[in-house]
Amino acid sequence: MPFSKRTPEEKKSILERQGKKIEARTGKLAPQADWAVSIQLGDNVFLVTAVMQKNPDSNKDFLPLMIDFRESYSAAGKIGGGSYRKREGRPSDQSILNARLTDRALRPMFPKWMINDIVVTQTPLALDHSQDLWVLSIIGSSLAVLLAGIPFDGPIGAVRIGRKNGEFIINPTLEEIETGEMNLLVSGKPDLVNMIECDAREVSEEIINAGFELAIKEIEAICKFQEDFIKLHEIEMKEIQYNKPSEALLKYMNGLLPEDKLMTLTGNTKVSFNDLYYAFEKEALQICKPLINDEWNEEYTVSKVKMAVFQTIKKFIRDRVLSEEKRIDNRWLFDIRPLFCEVWSLPRVHGSGLFRRGDTQVLSTVTLWSIWDVEHIDSMESTDEEKRYMHHYNMAPFSTNEAMGTRGANRREIWHGRLAEKALEFMIPSKDSFPYTIRVVSECLSSGGSTSMGSVCGSTLALMDAGVPITSPVSGIAMGLMTHEDENHKILDYKILTDIMGTEDFTGDMDFKVAGTTKGITAIQLDIKIKGITMEIIKKTITQANTARAEILSFMLETIPTSRPNLSEFAPKIEVITIKPEKVKIVIGKWGETIDEIIAQTNVKIDFEDDGTCYIASTNQEMINKAKDLILEIANGPQINKRYEGKISRVETYGVFVNLSKFSSGLCHIKNLGPTITPGNIATEFKVWDTIKVIVTEIDREWRINLKRDL
Repeated sequence: MPFSKRTPEEKKSILERQGKKIEARTGKLAPQADWAVSIQLGDNVFLVTAVMQKNPDSNKDFLPLMIDFRESYSAAGKIGGGSYRKREGRPSDQSILNARLTDRALRPMFPKWMINDIVVTQTPLALDHSQDLWVLSIIGSSLAVLLAGIPFDGPIGAVRIGRKNGEFIINPTLEEIETGEMNLLVSGKPDLVNMIECDAREVSEEIINAGFELAIKEIEAICKFQEDFIKLHEIEMKEIQYNKPSEALLKYMNGLLPEDKLMTLTGNTKVSFNDLYYAFEKEALQICKPLINDEWNEEYTVSKVKMAVFQTIKKFIRDRVLSEEKRIDNRWLFDIRPLFCEVWSLPRVHGSGLFRRGDTQVLSTVTLWSIWDVEHIDSMESTDEEKRYMHHYNMAPFSTNEAMGTRGANRREIWHGRLAEKALEFMIPSKDSFPYTIRVVSECLSSGGSTSMGSVCGSTLALMDAGVPITSPVSGIAMGLMTHEDENHKILDYKILTDIMGTEDFTGDMDFKVAGTTKGITAIQLDIKIKGITMEIIKKTITQANTARAEILSFMLETIPTSRPNLSEFAPKIEVITIKPEKVKIVIGKWGETIDEIIAQTNVKIDFEDDGTCYIASTNQEMINKAKDLILEIANGPQINKRYEGKISRVETYGVFVNLSKFSSGLCHIKNLGPTITPGNIATEFKVWDTIKVIVTEIDREWRINLKRDL
């Protein structure tokens, strides 16, 4: 049959920074998506597609943006999957983290009130395991959305800044991140930052700020790279739908909710504030009911009335902060909510810490177990990675007064858990100095804003209560922002808020979390609702946050100043001994029979490393000591010229065999049994299971032990 050959019209562009190339291509893959971009760094290749729904649900009151990160084991040269299902399953924690990072970078840049569904799908096509994927995810998504003609205030650049041996590294390798002192991911536009993710080894403000300065320069180059690439294409802009209250409706709502009525919202805790808020909303819906029921009046719908109530209350809260520096709970800008700390509150658990700040309450518990009970991570990006420190965050619906059940960890819980984990992971002692696997679980019992930073504080208390010798205690705080912008989104005025509560998070422009020790910063996370913030705001926020962190940490240390010197009586005890590597096989024995016998006798857990390090774990110290003695006895063997008392296991005419221990025996030749012993009377003088005292005289190359009777 006749056919024609189709040659794709492919376009590409390359950006090189510090010898590393970022390459973008379009025109070949995924032709039915609104747009598709493949983006490459090293041997990492990503396909990013963007699709927008043209006819959305008109009642939505939010932007339905989905970042769909699709794992691909084949991209990593792996089959993956479980034993019976060799394909990708539910999203891993890492893929969830990847998707949420991109979401935070893109979401503020879409038009306000837009309700069209947007799905950005990220599919890895090739992985080299030398770089992580977050930078490519954000850059590729920015390009895909812009080229698809979806209204978007981009492009958005992203860069990772590492630091090692005092030098900054642009887009460091995974090895450089692992061994470096700082891992900073920044996204935004030239001179404006809209997302930060950072973990660090107690770095100073000066180093962090220098990292931001470098990141902004790189973002400028990356945005220019995208702009030049976009110019190679013809873009057809899409029409989008909005769902927003009209100016007339907002004016009407201002009449229903005058300032004196809104003042009743001030000075309340979260629960009482919410009760008043929903009462105002219910009242507004009731008053507007005839207009809502009028099908010809499109300006009055349930969602638009609710949005108008929210906008009216939001404006009141923001104006009060900007004009009076007074917040919804009547705090001033720098005030921290009331604090409460407690440790040693739960029986049986290895360590616990209860931390409360305002309406936020977090209970963290620590479980210690043996070093081989690590979490084994086998994902697209790693193979059998061992994790000995884990932090898990749970937030049940009752913490926000919702009548719902729970169905496993959601994406938010995974995200917050990882943030708190990063804040503390560099403070966890090494395996050599503290040979335990550590699991911290933070239960958010009440949510009133910044539960992730509450988890950092609660986890620090719990770790110290458990006797984990952390390098330094860590505290965390969340900072907020209220701004006044012009029509071009330029910030004309702003106020930075210390220790934001949930209401200020919803009505404000920024959630800027900072965690660290007295020496420096260990973690930062920023997400915002406006287009971006300046370096001036970033620097002031970090300085203000560090002051607040120090106050909180000082209060925490009044409860427990240092890690307890001893572990809980319910925690396992672990003894570490070292034997010669070549002796490990002897201790294990053929088919593991010897080590199994020791475990059966002592009921302990035993594990060896290749260098001869041996870990012995049990809650019973006496059994640990017994197992240790047995292992050392086997590994070291009988000692020449040392006296032993053993039992006779066999009697022959040429001598007797003596069990020196359960795991070694030797021959005492007839000539060494004494001058009166002869082949004729040896059987009458010695019986099996008789006790005899002997001295080791020789151990030959084949491990045969010769004995002499100790007379």
